[in-house]
Formats: sequence, structure tokens, C-alpha cells
Amino acid sequence: MRTPKSDEILAAYMEAYGLTDADLMEDSASESAAVLAAAADYRLDRRDAFEIKPERCALVVIDMQVGFVQHGSAQWIPQAERMLEPLAQFSDVCRGAGIPVILTSANTLSPSPNDAQRFSKAMAEGNLGSGSPGLQIMDELVRDGDYLIATKRTYDAFCGTDLEMQLRSRGRDTIIVTGTMTNYCCEATARSGFDRGYHVVFMSDLTATDSAICHEATLQTMRRGYARVMNRTQFIQELKG
Repeated sequence: MRTPKSDEILAAYMEAYGLTDADLMEDSASESAAVLAAAADYRLDRRDAFEIKPERCALVVIDMQVGFVQHGSAQWIPQAERMLEPLAQFSDVCRGAGIPVILTSANTLSPSPNDAQRFSKAMAEGNLGSGSPGLQIMDELVRDGDYLIATKRTYDAFCGTDLEMQLRSRGRDTIIVTGTMTNYCCEATARSGFDRGYHVVFMSDLTATDSAICHEATLQTMRRGYARVMNRTQFIQELKG
């Protein structure tokens, strides 16, 4: 997405908080300047946060399953379907560099241990329930030697699964987050990994959701405080040294 102009940033800020020009604090500490500085900081590439070492990385592919990816499915994410082939190619690059691939499949319990089914009609009707065809990870993404986690019950892929044990047992302290949805399971997993002490790489063009605005908002939050946000070309270039 294009970088908004200063007047657009300030207009959006004032609209969100119901402010007028007269409300802005423009004394020795300028509110406008603070807002614009923050906007720039959200877009800053923090390349020096940590180094990417393939022997320390694991690729985590979040919920690229029939219930989200297959055309016309109950919770279809069109961009997830579109990025299926690029993600498969990227996964092969990672495998070739000795980076293990861990795939998750969201599998809701009934009754649900949280309110997820109250927020989603499709989930309430069993789209991601036990035995649902929506649970199957897309065949294009799975190779021999990958590790599958089918016990993901909520947005965070660490919660109630053996993801952390799998990472620790392989000596991996850097997670490469891909999959769907950007602003739900991908973001929740990235935040959780960060809080557990992992380095986080968040792939801007290999995560998908159903709103470009929400996708970009997540990328900005990740970039400013949680992860190195990269596209696949940038990552592969850095992987090659």
C-alpha cells in the first residue's frame, strides 16, 4: 500500500479521536509532530533487530487449510488461495536451507473453550469442527518430514499445542510466520512467540486476510514492536547472505 501523506495521517488521526484543529496540542511539544513521527516509526525497517540464521529458523505455516483456502469455502480468504503457490515455493526454499516446516490446522472444540463460535457463524456451524473437511491442510504445502499440528484450538498456535516443544527440541529460536489470517492467528502467534523470547519474522506477502486495511495495520504493529517484516524476495536474499 502507498505511504499516506502527512495531511492524510493527521486527518485520519483527528477523525478517529473526534478532534478538530483547535483540539491539537501545539505548544512546545507538538501533537502533530508526535503523530507524524509515530507514523514514520511504524514503517521503519528494523533490519538490525536480529540476524537471520537458517540453522536457528523454523517456518510456521498457520492454518492454510481447506476451511480457509479452498475456493468458496465457508470462511474463504481469497488472498490465501492466491498465495498458495508462492507459499509452497517459499516453503521448498526453506526446506532446501535446512529450515523445518511446521504447519497448523485450526480445529475447534465443541463446546468451545472461548467465545470464538459466538463471533463466527461458520465456526458455530462446524466449519472447523472435529471431522470437518475444512481441517485438511492444502496438499500443495505438505512434504515428507514436515510437522503437522492439528490441535490448534484458538488463534495462538502456541496455546495448548506442542509448537514450543518442537521448536526447542530442534534448537530453533526464530519463527517465520506465514499463513492466514494475518490479523488473527498469524498476529496472535507472532505476539505469543515474541513474549516467549523468540525472534519473529513476519512475512508481508505470505500472510493473508480478508481486509487490506487490517493486513496493513498488523504489519505496521509487527514492524514497530514485534517482528522483522519482510517479503519473500527480501528473506531469500538475506538467507543467501
